[in-house]
Amino acid sequence: MGSALLVGLEGVAGVVAGVGFVIAALVGHPTDRPVAVALGVLLTGYGAAVVLVGRGVWRARRWARTPALLVQFFALVVAWYQRSTLTPAAVALAVVAVPTLVTLLRLETARADRA
Repeated sequence: MGSALLVGLEGVAGVVAGVGFVIAALVGHPTDRPVAVALGVLLTGYGAAVVLVGRGVWRARRWARTPALLVQFFALVVAWYQRSTLTPAAVALAVVAVPTLVTLLRLETARADRA
């Protein structure tokens, strides 16, 4: 349950950030507006997909574990490479990704023990 909540919150954060990027691109003055809008839309879609993965984890669907683990892996990769340029964002990503990864792995271990 905890891992599903964390994955779902990551997805919601992606949707909120994506919508924010689109709004900023439309009302602001980006260098390349179409690219900025496209990236915002892409992030919104990614966030929505992660929310669906969180729902799958919540319902204990087998298919949901791999994408949920991949989301955490890529979050840790981004956090690692942004550690010197965007330190607060990197720390926030790592602080969420590590416990989510641990709970996802523990969840699978618990299921394997029961089977």
